[in-house]
Amino acid sequence: MGVLDGKIALVTGSTGGIGKAIAQGFAAAGAKVWIHGRNQAAGELLAAELQGRFVQADLSQPHEVEALAKAVFEQEDRLDILVNNAGVEIIMPLERLNMDDLDTIWKVNVRAPFQLTHLLLPLLKKAAHASIINITSIHDTMPYPHNAAYSASKAALAMFGKTIAVELAPLGIRVNNFAPGAVETEINREVIHELGEDKFRDWIPIGRVAQTDEMIGPAVFLASDAASYITGTTLYADGGYLQNLVRYRPE
Repeated sequence: MGVLDGKIALVTGSTGGIGKAIAQGFAAAGAKVWIHGRNQAAGELLAAELQGRFVQADLSQPHEVEALAKAVFEQEDRLDILVNNAGVEIIMPLERLNMDDLDTIWKVNVRAPFQLTHLLLPLLKKAAHASIINITSIHDTMPYPHNAAYSASKAALAMFGKTIAVELAPLGIRVNNFAPGAVETEINREVIHELGEDKFRDWIPIGRVAQTDEMIGPAVFLASDAASYITGTTLYADGGYLQNLVRYRPE
């Protein structure tokens, strides 16, 4: 509580799932939070709950990324925390590759963070100790059969984070990647149940899938001054998943 007092944060893709949990955690820690998403009703409800602001935008559309940045510029004179969380996952084996879906994944997961971070850089530079957090995935390093497009996009986002961490360090801006493992959200709950929770108990050393609120602590830490000497790294919150020799198998 209070470790983010007075800080201003933008969390993309925060009307549900991990993004929503992070936004709620930031607000509880004292930050003013900008909510973003495509679901206006959910966004406005959450913004009211957290006494924050909501901007609706489809990040697959470059002009809407610009509109999101403009909305923040019009209301704030600085930005302390940017969380590039919004993402799209469309599972498709190579044999059924759909280039339109591939383009959508790339636009939202990679192009939008590049563009948004670039546009908001003037506000981040005005903060005393700004923090950029890219929400990647264990699949930024661990292959996921039938999901090459998503995995490649997360690997690209991770390298983006590491590269600009070096570039922005002299400006006092820290950049880190936060890579969750298997987390139960509204979107993937059905998939987890279809695969079988017993399999995840075998695959994950901790023995279970994470809940979204377990992603709050790591995100708040990376955003706070407690992580003042941490930049250019990836924090994995995966219950030891990456240490397990068992991997997904295509059916």
